[in-house]
Amino acid sequence: YFSKKYLKFLCKYTELRTMSYAIKVKELMTPKNKLITVKPSITILEAIKIMNEKGVGSVLVVENDKLVGIFTERDVVRTAANEINLNERLEKVMTKKPVIVEEEDYLSKASLLMSEKNVRHLPVINKEGKLVGIISARDLATYFYTIIEREV
Repeated sequence: YFSKKYLKFLCKYTELRTMSYAIKVKELMTPKNKLITVKPSITILEAIKIMNEKGVGSVLVVENDKLVGIFTERDVVRTAANEINLNERLEKVMTKKPVIVEEEDYLSKASLLMSEKNVRHLPVINKEGKLVGIISARDLATYFYTIIEREV
């Protein structure tokens, strides 16, 4: 009736769904001590250079130890498309109210938020609302890929 290959795929799909409900964001996120953060007062060009140097797709914008925004590759594209001077302050073009996830949330929620809100980076906060990390679509893809590869 069903091929072995299809049944193996079905088992793997079920395991992935189960795993995304079992693993919490805090287990996969990049922790606070490894975050790339910047101040809203730096220039757009400075932020782009930092992203390039560090090889990251976003920087978290923090002021007085509080998350005030995020600046992503998409913001870079929007800035270029609108011909905004790169010497302007970052706060002019950053995403001011980023979509966030809590460290105790499951990967399924992070995946759903990324999909629904069309974002690739989610700042992670704790119960007190303090920034504790970031999780990216790449983190999720890498994690799920390793699960699939383990069985193939």
